[in-house]
Amino acid sequence: MRTIILAAGRGRRLMPLTNFIAKPLLPVDGKPIIWRILKNIEEIGVRDAIIVIGHLGWQIRKYLKDGELGINLRFVEQEKQLGTAHALNLCSDFMKGDFFVMASDSIFPTKHLKELLKFHSKQGCDATLSLKRLPPREIEKSSIVSLRGDSVLKIIEKPSPGEITTDVASSPLYVFNEKIKSYLRVKKSERGEYELQDAIQGMIDSGLKVKGIFCEEWKHLSDIRDFLGLNFRYMGTYLKN
Repeated sequence: MRTIILAAGRGRRLMPLTNFIAKPLLPVDGKPIIWRILKNIEEIGVRDAIIVIGHLGWQIRKYLKDGELGINLRFVEQEKQLGTAHALNLCSDFMKGDFFVMASDSIFPTKHLKELLKFHSKQGCDATLSLKRLPPREIEKSSIVSLRGDSVLKIIEKPSPGEITTDVASSPLYVFNEKIKSYLRVKKSERGEYELQDAIQGMIDSGLKVKGIFCEEWKHLSDIRDFLGLNFRYMGTYLKN
């Protein structure tokens, strides 16, 4: 089993911390978040991972030693931040069989990782999304998903107010098969990026099987408030000692 981890972003909402520290190296309970992600995927049997790096990527290379966690690591550099579809396209030669794609700022329970993979395989999906429900104030910052049962009909990244017709959003965790490679060359979005969500929509429009299952409990590190919340218990223990 293989995994692609997208870790090239600047982490603008975590500045000034990310001016000096690569976002994937920020700690969660005393360990860099990317270490916790790798530990979880190793526990479910992932043995090969490719990490797309960019901003301060040399720090990530230096910290992660190949094979240390039982995973063979490769690094690919995304020199310009041109979006998630562009980042994934850099890894096209790595895409064989079914594989995970995940962000470097989110920790999902191993139980959910197993469930997602099992569902993907049992349903014969070409793509399987991890889903969540969000309040109105958060949905416009996410990828909204329209469903019929567990089938994904539409996915939109950063929707406009008029496009928001659901509270269901896609989390930054997916299982794909090799067919995704044919859909990664998408047009630039209004944000000036090549969006993975547009590639997924291309799969849907072509009649491929794209489904999703829900995961409500996971840890996400997007801003300073998240950083403090995820580390509050750890910092309290540290200060007591």
